[in-house]
Amino acid sequence: MTVFITGATEGIGYELMRIFAEKEYDLVLVARNESKLNAIQQKYKNITYYASDLSQPDNAEFIYHDLRHRNIAIDIAINNAGFGTSGEYTQIDWEQERNMLQLNMISLAYFTKMFAHDMKARGHGRIMNVASTAAFEPVPYMAAYAATKAFVLSLSESVNFELKGTGVTVTTLCPGVTESKFHQRANTQNTLQKARILPQATAHDVAEYGYKMLMRGKPLAIHKFGNRFNTFMERFLPRSVVMRMAGSTTR
Repeated sequence: MTVFITGATEGIGYELMRIFAEKEYDLVLVARNESKLNAIQQKYKNITYYASDLSQPDNAEFIYHDLRHRNIAIDIAINNAGFGTSGEYTQIDWEQERNMLQLNMISLAYFTKMFAHDMKARGHGRIMNVASTAAFEPVPYMAAYAATKAFVLSLSESVNFELKGTGVTVTTLCPGVTESKFHQRANTQNTLQKARILPQATAHDVAEYGYKMLMRGKPLAIHKFGNRFNTFMERFLPRSVVMRMAGSTTR
């Protein structure tokens, strides 16, 4: 079986890659850092990689069509690549934010559509899209990032429903605060410090949990009981209160 993973050289994506590599799956990896991809290829067997920036239009389409040309069928697809921006929405650089929208939503939606189509035709397959607990609430000062994750959650749950009975499942993995390089790129190190009262996780723990939920075909996987509890309780609070709470953490 062949597993496709984006964002495979860092954080959750890297830990998922290790899990599947150690179980001797064939892997197709996508990331920007070619030297890290090459090092992974030297360490593990059966690795195909694309050193590609999925925040740039057309790169996802190139990869998909190249896989078709090479007759590489994807049995499990994990759309993990993503990054965040933080700050006042009107002050964040538009080009950076546009790249985030392209990566977090458009490339993910494209791979989900194309791989789900192929998997449905074969009668089996699994897809996991990585969202966030931010998908469940508006998040001032990370407004667009939270909106991209809400998109991922809504799209994934809807497509999973449409695919019932086909042998194909779509799992949405929603990590909470996870220690990774995400916070460096998003410039949210201070936010991470403020969020110490929230459930914390390592990328390895999230990947292990995500792998289990993916292989069970679970539609929604919120990592850690504390995150599941918080997400549940937010349903009973006024949205304005939830937004103020989120904004006080991310400001």
